[in-house]
This record gives sequence, structure tokens and C-alpha cells, in this order.
Amino acid sequence: MRRALVLRALPVYLREDASKFFRTCNSADGPDLTDTPVALLTVVTDDTTDAALFSPESISIVVEDEILVSGPTNLADSFILLFGYVYALDLQYPKNLELTFTFIQKVVMCLEDNKPLKGRLLTLKNDLFNE
Repeated sequence: MRRALVLRALPVYLREDASKFFRTCNSADGPDLTDTPVALLTVVTDDTTDAALFSPESISIVVEDEILVSGPTNLADSFILLFGYVYALDLQYPKNLELTFTFIQKVVMCLEDNKPLKGRLLTLKNDLFNE
């Protein structure tokens, strides 16, 4: 649950809009995936509460309006799987979450691209490693 909270809070901390990335749909309704370049779609049951977002029925990985993988119930695993797809297929990071994906790439995964970190990312990295 901590990983899920961190993944949902990281874009907020970096002042990015994750509303089109972390999407939720009801299991009875079909998801509307139009204009969805990259997203994690959380599928919940009809009688859900907000707490159910952290233990969903399933999480689907969406790339270019298509569901690639459906089934994982852990947000952290789903995010890393999506990151692997984006990185391996050399797709561009979503514009509204570029700092979040760059932070995951360079700081969490230690995958360097020989470009310096942007100011907010460097500050966050220094704050985390100095604690």
C-alpha cells in the first residue's frame, strides 16, 4: 500500500497532472479508452469505496488506446510493467508525467541517459538521499 501511495503522490509532489494516467472504471461498465496514449486503468466493483482503489479487482495497462495487459492487482507492479513497456519500446513519456517517469528512470531504476536532472528532480533526489 505504501508503494501505491508513493506512486500516486509522486506526480502531485512534482506538480504534474496524473488524472489521465491513473484512470478508474467500474467492472460492469466498459472503459472509455479514446485519446489514452498511456495509462493505468484500475477496475473496481460496483459497491466500491475509496479504499478499494488500493485493492482493485484488476489493473489494466493501456498503451495507445489499447489494453496490453489486464489482471495485476498491485499498482506498483503494474506501474513497473508499464514503465518496462515504455522503456523497451522506446516510447515517449506522457507529456503531463515526464518528470515522474524521468524520476523513476534515473533515480529509482538507475537507468542513465547522460542528461542532467531537472531542478525539481535533483532537489527531490538530494532530499531523499540526505535523509
